[in-house]
Amino acid sequence: MIALSPVAAALEGPRTMRRHPVSLLIWGGLYLGSLILLSVLLVAVFGDEVRRDLAQTRFTADPREVLQLISHLGGAMALIILLAAAMSAVLAGAILRSIMHPEQSQGAYLRLGADEVRLFVVALIAWATALFVTAIPSGALTLLTATVAGAGARGLSAWIAFLGGLAVIGLSMWVGVRLSLLSPQTFAEGRINVRESWVLTHGHFWGLLGMFVLNLLMALGATMAMSLVGGILTGLIALIGGGSKLFVILGLLVNLLIAPLIVTVQTVILTAGPARAYRQLHPDI
Repeated sequence: MIALSPVAAALEGPRTMRRHPVSLLIWGGLYLGSLILLSVLLVAVFGDEVRRDLAQTRFTADPREVLQLISHLGGAMALIILLAAAMSAVLAGAILRSIMHPEQSQGAYLRLGADEVRLFVVALIAWATALFVTAIPSGALTLLTATVAGAGARGLSAWIAFLGGLAVIGLSMWVGVRLSLLSPQTFAEGRINVRESWVLTHGHFWGLLGMFVLNLLMALGATMAMSLVGGILTGLIALIGGGSKLFVILGLLVNLLIAPLIVTVQTVILTAGPARAYRQLHPDI
């Protein structure tokens, strides 16, 4: 069996950002533009009443609530989700291209082509999988525990919630790790093959899980560091400006620029790790 190095795979994200700092900033700009576009669409498509309902909604894991919300929003929410998935596919394609084809650096590795279409489909597969292995089981578990508790068996309800929660988490982690190389495999091979991706991770579950734990810790550390820098800059601007409107706007602009950059850094870390793991399992690439 080909060896997999979780640490080397997890460190691919920081290496990618160090190799392509200008591309990282451009990707952050793309993400910011995507947020602005989605916000404009949200305002244009949803009326004041729907936006008010969204703001007042308290979401739970109850699938009836989710279905009610979806039926209320209609196809507009589906359109927003599809656009978000398309933008995510473009960014993922650029990150994967920078790792697997570093010579194709034109336009910060950003493209609109067949690779991005396939990654868009992979994103939809990932969302559907999350729905069936996480959202629906969680909703069913919530209904079951509420029913048992309503019947007066609160002790049993607590145990069902605890053990069922562990089962849902375990199932989600297992399926997520087993399909974690689908994006880099699809990009590298130019075709979507879920079964082959599942087989590819056989025997590497714990190594890939370790990689993702390291990736999550890196993403958390990067988020905390960049948030701290943003807070310091905002504080300095406020101190210098003394409450001036211009400096207040400047402080808001700093936060507006840092927030999408944080998400971009997280995306690079969580995308580059599986890409490096895939290359480790395919040394000929």
